Amino acid sequence: MDKKISQLTELTARTEQDVIAIVNGGTTKKISVEDFIREPVVNGGDVSGSFDVDLSQSHWFRFSLIGDVSVNFINEKEGETYLFWVYSNGNYAVNGMTLDSGGNIYCKGGTLPNPANNAWNFYRAYVVNGGLVLTELDNFSAI
Repeated sequence: MDKKISQLTELTARTEQDVIAIVNGGTTKKISVEDFIREPVVNGGDVSGSFDVDLSQSHWFRFSLIGDVSVNFINEKEGETYLFWVYSNGNYAVNGMTLDSGGNIYCKGGTLPNPANNAWNFYRAYVVNGGLVLTELDNFSAI
């Protein structure tokens, strides 16, 4: 039996049959809770040179640098946040970043981030006013 949110009195265990109703312009679409909260981590594998990152695939990405790179972000969406785990297998540089839409890339100090050598590097990107704001947390190692 379907209930209105206002009629729910207790939180129960989530099941795959649970749905979220999304109303957009009078059209209602039901999405399973499981589909809503699960999103794949895109494993971009070993990368070097110029390559595209298709942001419509996920909000989570993982790459291993095996050479210097230039990154072109495509299909970004205003207001979205994207996370990137990047392992640098050597002393490699990020030579350039672009948005396919032509927006600006904003980095701390106006300088592209170069990942720490032989370490995991974490980046968070926000799309704001047609540009991508990239923040860097670097040099993660196992303890």
